[in-house]
Amino acid sequence: MRDSLSYQADWLAAEYHFPSTYSCRMPMSSMSSGRTLPAPGPATVRLALVRRGIELFGIEYTREVLFPIIRASEIAIQPPKRVAISIQRIRTFKASIVSDLEGAHIDESIGYREFAHASGAMTIYLKIPKHYVNEFSELLMAIGYWGQASSFAHCLRVTWASPATGEYAVPLRLLNGTISVQKLVSCVASDFRNNKVLWEEIMPELHAKQSSAIQPEIYLWPMIILEQQGNHKILLRRPIYTTS
Repeated sequence: MRDSLSYQADWLAAEYHFPSTYSCRMPMSSMSSGRTLPAPGPATVRLALVRRGIELFGIEYTREVLFPIIRASEIAIQPPKRVAISIQRIRTFKASIVSDLEGAHIDESIGYREFAHASGAMTIYLKIPKHYVNEFSELLMAIGYWGQASSFAHCLRVTWASPATGEYAVPLRLLNGTISVQKLVSCVASDFRNNKVLWEEIMPELHAKQSSAIQPEIYLWPMIILEQQGNHKILLRRPIYTTS
């Protein structure tokens, strides 16, 4: 008989410090004028764990052992205490095929993208089987950025801790309708379609049909707009269930 204790699950909490600006592009926002989330969404967390798993443990172990846990794990994301968001002008490049003889042509243009600057740590909560704590602690510690690869994040610590009610982002559809959400920040984020998403759906072959493994929906964040000047704003963390 299997040891039932070895299959118990509990919450791991990974705290991240952002030493620089970052940009977690909101799903369905334009590449040339991308909006940012205050923190990464659940799908971003899962894909980051898969990426680090391949780097640290190899593709076979990640696919056969870690991926089933990653796709089914409960995830809770607590944003930093304060997040300033501003629009920055960026230089963009787009390749277009001129002809078979001339090859690709690079077009340069100007785009706009929101960037965030955080005060305070962000915490990712992940519910995993206890006997995989070493692997997932190593994965969480190894993540060095969220959003754009040019950004920088540092994992301060990984501990056993569960998320506090109202302190993390939740899908709007899960609210019971009795909570005032008028002052809270809401935006589109994404997660895996369900806990049965296939490995081949998130690691598609070249030219494979586009998968619906990752689906966007509206999330409510435990944050309010503290100050806003035009398109620039400061968000302050505030528990969802105590907002008046």
